[in-house]
Amino acid sequence: MPTAMSVWNMKLVFSIAVILLLAACYAADAEEPFAKAIEFAQQRTVKIFGAGIGRTAGYASGLIVGPEGQILTAQGVFLGADNLRVTLPAGKTYAAEVVRRSAELQAALLKIEAQTPEFFDLSQSADAQPSDWLLAVSNAFKVAEGKEPLSVNIGVMSLRMPIDARRGLHDFPYHAEAIIYDAITSNPGADGGAVITAEGKLVGMIGRVIESKGTGTRLNYAVPADLLARFLAGDSPVEPMATQPTTAAKADLGIRLFSLGGRRGPAFIDRVLPGSPSEKAGLKTDDLVVAIGGQVVRDSADFKRIVDALSIGTEVVVEVKRKNELISVRLRVATEEQDKK
Repeated sequence: MPTAMSVWNMKLVFSIAVILLLAACYAADAEEPFAKAIEFAQQRTVKIFGAGIGRTAGYASGLIVGPEGQILTAQGVFLGADNLRVTLPAGKTYAAEVVRRSAELQAALLKIEAQTPEFFDLSQSADAQPSDWLLAVSNAFKVAEGKEPLSVNIGVMSLRMPIDARRGLHDFPYHAEAIIYDAITSNPGADGGAVITAEGKLVGMIGRVIESKGTGTRLNYAVPADLLARFLAGDSPVEPMATQPTTAAKADLGIRLFSLGGRRGPAFIDRVLPGSPSEKAGLKTDDLVVAIGGQVVRDSADFKRIVDALSIGTEVVVEVKRKNELISVRLRVATEEQDKK
């Protein structure tokens, strides 16, 4: 026969169970708006795997933006892989190819041979306002490799503003408006992920990491969906932004490097300026600069030191590694102003 104490304990346990059940039901109801939005984004956000080097991750996230395997992602060294791959939400992996890139948005359009009926319709993007809730869905830190769900961060939109950022030693070529928010998304693998409203509408794509050279702080931002829509349609996504005039002419090859680990990062080409000597010589994004004028280029610091010492108007031989091929080209040293024309 149960004692008074045991009966009291049973009632206490039962009461705690009821409270926990009610709390769970309340939490489920409270999270329902976010749950639907997250599920919507999970079915339209992919994992991308490619080439990594040094401390730079060989993986990222991407957005399905069309019914026939169209994928948008952020620019990165991983795109230079011979075996670039996209893993869809259901877990199946496909080979991917780069269709085109946007230097201003630091974005790339990929294509896989698969039907993707669940996709973000960029024409239906949200007009988010400051203080609105935002959710970021991405493969930060490679939490998922197959059909596992992606990670989710929550934050509040701060503002939409133009940025003309710099990263490391070289110009960081993002020159457009961006959505700034307080969710922490500047992490490996998050770039290319989805930023959505609490209702599930796409606000933008998590941008490539921008880090302050002076303070080491990073900017959490998204490339606006309307700019992505213009890029997807083949239009120029942004108007040219004004640049500050320089007082002295500097030697320039028309090459901008990735910033991989600061001054000691390898000298991978991020972009080649249109009309520059390097473009005319056939240099390409993702080429690795290994020598300039017979001088070995071990890292970004070597590249800057050697280029700064070149005489404007002279010819120089540049050697690059392109995948498994060593390529040597001859080009004439120009100035930064000449390369911008």
